Amino acid sequence: MFTITENVKDGILEIQFSSHGTDNKIYQIICSKGNVLQQGKITGFTQRTCLYVGDLKKGNYTFKLDESELKEFKIH
Repeated sequence: MFTITENVKDGILEIQFSSHGTDNKIYQIICSKGNVLQQGKITGFTQRTCLYVGDLKKGNYTFKLDESELKEFKIH
């Protein structure tokens, strides 16, 4: 389980993991049309990480962690 910044300002998306940290998770950032715009891997045992999303246009996006966990966020 995780939480993210729901309203992104200054181009930084913050992700906080509620468990005792994560190890090797695959993420994707998906636009409202369903296209994958960014993807990568979060490695190591971490409770919090930040991603730069400043290159994305204003709008609604989905953060997908592995294959099952989805959260919505907005860029202003």
